[in-house]
Amino acid sequence: MSLTESALFVPAPSTTRGAATKLGASPDGKLISYGAGRNAVIRPIDESGPSQLFGHPANVTVAKLSPVGGYYCASGDVNGNFKVWDTTGAGTVKLEAKPIARINDIAWDGEGKRLVLVGDGRAGFGATFSLDTGASIGEISGHSKIVNSVAMRPSRPFRAVTASDDMTVCVSNGVPFKFTSQSRKHSRFVTSVDYAPNGGLFVSAGSDGNSYLYDGATGEDKGASLDDGSGQAHKGTIFQASFSKDSAQIATSGADGIVKLWDVATSKVVQTWDFAGSESSSLLAQQVGNVWAGSEIVTLSFSGVLSVLDVRMPAPSRKLYGHQTAVTALASSPSTGDVLSGDSTGLVRRFSPSGVCSPVSGSGHSNLVVSIVRTGPTSFSSTSYDDSLKSLSPEAYASASASTGAIPKGLAPGPSGSLFLATAKDIQGFSADGKKDASLAVPFGPTCIAASQDGKLVAVGGEDSKCRVYSTATKGTFDLVAELTLRVAVTACAFSPDSTKLAVGGTDGKILLFETATHALLHARFSFQSARVNSLAFDAAGGRLAAGSLDESVRVYDLASPANVLSAKNVHRGGVAVVVWENEGVLVSGGADGAVKKLKVA
Repeated sequence: MSLTESALFVPAPSTTRGAATKLGASPDGKLISYGAGRNAVIRPIDESGPSQLFGHPANVTVAKLSPVGGYYCASGDVNGNFKVWDTTGAGTVKLEAKPIARINDIAWDGEGKRLVLVGDGRAGFGATFSLDTGASIGEISGHSKIVNSVAMRPSRPFRAVTASDDMTVCVSNGVPFKFTSQSRKHSRFVTSVDYAPNGGLFVSAGSDGNSYLYDGATGEDKGASLDDGSGQAHKGTIFQASFSKDSAQIATSGADGIVKLWDVATSKVVQTWDFAGSESSSLLAQQVGNVWAGSEIVTLSFSGVLSVLDVRMPAPSRKLYGHQTAVTALASSPSTGDVLSGDSTGLVRRFSPSGVCSPVSGSGHSNLVVSIVRTGPTSFSSTSYDDSLKSLSPEAYASASASTGAIPKGLAPGPSGSLFLATAKDIQGFSADGKKDASLAVPFGPTCIAASQDGKLVAVGGEDSKCRVYSTATKGTFDLVAELTLRVAVTACAFSPDSTKLAVGGTDGKILLFETATHALLHARFSFQSARVNSLAFDAAGGRLAAGSLDESVRVYDLASPANVLSAKNVHRGGVAVVVWENEGVLVSGGADGAVKKLKVA
């Protein structure tokens, strides 16, 4: 028996207000790379192939694929950790170092043998490496403040150009790299530089809204600036300027929510995409990064949405979605294969059986999604810290919404579409039509809730280290029938499908199994977790219990043989928040890394 990853739905790129997000692409344009939390991410832009995650000890700021086959991915994080990964094998590390305090950008040479990274540090603002030996191949100097971007001339003689908060662009000749010249054309921070693939030019862009062209061999100013007729390239900060593969065009993405395509020969705009109306606010619509993926442009909104632009079309040809923050709720539909996931910002995403992620439309939640449960073959309910209870399908929210009256702590499905809700103040019951038909105020601080499939029993975990079991046999009431005592606060509970057993997990990582008829403890042998149990779920047959833990693991316990445990470690960086069964052989998990995974139990 084993527990192995069978599908990965990657998180969306992390974004920071007022800063560019660096994107990378494979030479064939089929893959893009970026940082998402503490992971470096590689994903296909058509969402048809496998994705990859590479872990870091801190939040990843940049991930760039090698220009030769994309066999390696170089990534850096906010603590200055630099890694080069083998993308073709098991993600082994080819090169690892910590040369500066923070890494903002990385550039490869055209041969895939040399790397330059820039950012912030006490001893300097950049470093250089030979991929084969790991040795330094020169220095990055000439700046007095943090460096935001770097680009390398793809062909010999090699050049490295860097852009800084000191409002300068510096050129270093190599190899070995050494400071050669400096440009001061920008009047504010310089955010981006990029080399034309043919090596003839490089471009800079800054927070002054201007973008300039330079000679790729000498670094001399070409006397040309990108101008849309207003005297600037954008109204506000330009976060990224990137050359097309044929070196004939440049794509710029700005804080004004606009992406522009420029003709290099004339320095004039030939196409414009305006995203200002595509998001709920101008901040979310800001275009904070872009990269050319083959003949297409992939641009990133501050909201984390990646838009793929065909230069011949006035609107995005498709969009790539994901979670930017921790996944906090999951539900699965065995009949359709859809998975719904909610995150800590209130967003709910749908993952189709083919792996395509899309937003659930309509008036959704505005705060952390506590729980999503399936109430029918294709119907779901969700509750959130915005104190609301909503109905939804995989495509859209229903118009109706109920108030929870207090902060929700958990949601459990009952028979025939009924629901049971635990809040910070009470326990509530809802009929299939969404009307509240039962309520009981409680003083112990509920933490989680579970209901038997027949709806006759409801278990509520508490901060006082007790799990209380209520009978709902009398309509409209919650009658206390048992108090099960743990040594620590209760964090998760679940009934077996036949309602004969109740599993209860706590902050110490232990899971206790009780018999519901007598409320007797059957055993406490499910204790392989080393941290808080966040989620429990029985399979449909009731023979196996899945547990997701803060220790980043997912475990499957065999009730008939408690010593038989399937373990998958390091499933989600930062902890596993929720696990649900899709069917008898497949688990779905979500966690603090914003990823959703399917695990095959075989």
